[in-house]
Amino acid sequence: MRISVVFALILLVVPMAAVAQGIGPGGAVPAVANLPGLAGTFWQSDVIIHNPGETQISIRLLLFPEIRNGGPEFDPVTSDSMSVPALGQLTISNVVQSVFGKINTKGALSVISEDGSPIVIGSRTYTYDDDGGSYGQEVFGILVSDHAWASGAQNDSLFRTNVGVYMPIAPAQGSTVDFEVIIRDSSGTEITRGTMPFPAAGMQQRSLSSLGADQLLDGSVEVVCSDPSFFWYGYISRVDQISGDAVFRPLRGMGF
Repeated sequence: MRISVVFALILLVVPMAAVAQGIGPGGAVPAVANLPGLAGTFWQSDVIIHNPGETQISIRLLLFPEIRNGGPEFDPVTSDSMSVPALGQLTISNVVQSVFGKINTKGALSVISEDGSPIVIGSRTYTYDDDGGSYGQEVFGILVSDHAWASGAQNDSLFRTNVGVYMPIAPAQGSTVDFEVIIRDSSGTEITRGTMPFPAAGMQQRSLSSLGADQLLDGSVEVVCSDPSFFWYGYISRVDQISGDAVFRPLRGMGF
C-alpha cells in the first residue's frame, strides 16, 4: 500500500477517534523500540491486535520515525496486510525488527483495519533481566489536541522521567508544529519549559533533565501544541533509577 493512501486512512481514523476514546478502526502506540538502554538493558516492543468482530479482518501497521537532530531518522514504513481471525487476536513480538526489519531505533506505531472494522490494541515495551525474566511497561495512546497534562513526574537520584509526543499527521511542507513542554513542581511553580519542534510526522522523547529539570521531587508536565487543530498523543515515563522499573502515564486532555 502506498504511504499516501495510508495517510488518508489515518486522516479518516483521527476524527472518529476524537469523538470517543472507545474502540475504533485504528489506534496508536506512541512509542515502540528495538534498542539498547542504560545498565545493559535492551528494549523491544510487542503489539497485540484483537478483533472483536465476528468476521476475519485485515490490518496494516505504519511505523513512524523518531525525530532527532531536526529531522526524521527514517521515512514512514508500511507493513504488508495481516489477517486477524474473528474474535481472535494477532500478537507480534519485537514489532520494530520482526515486521519492519529495523534495529537500534525507536518510533511510533499506527494500526488500521482496512475495512474500517473496530480493533483493540495492546502493547508492551520491555527488557530481559539477568534471571531470565522481563520487566517493562504497557504503552498505549490517548488522542488529545491543544493542551494535555500528566501528573507524577519525578527526576532525581531515585527516579528519572521522560516525556514523549507522537504526531501522526505531517505539517504542511516547509512548516513546523511546535510542542511546548512546561514542567511544574507540586506547588504549581514552573520549574522550566522547552520546545519539541516537529518538521514531519513522527515521535520525540526528551528527558526532563535535557529540558532543565534536573531536580524534581513531585511534579507535573503540561504539553501545548502550537496548532490546536492537530491531534496527537503524549506521555511521560517514570523510571526507577535502581531497578529500572518503569511506569507509563499518557497525557490527558480536557476531553472532546
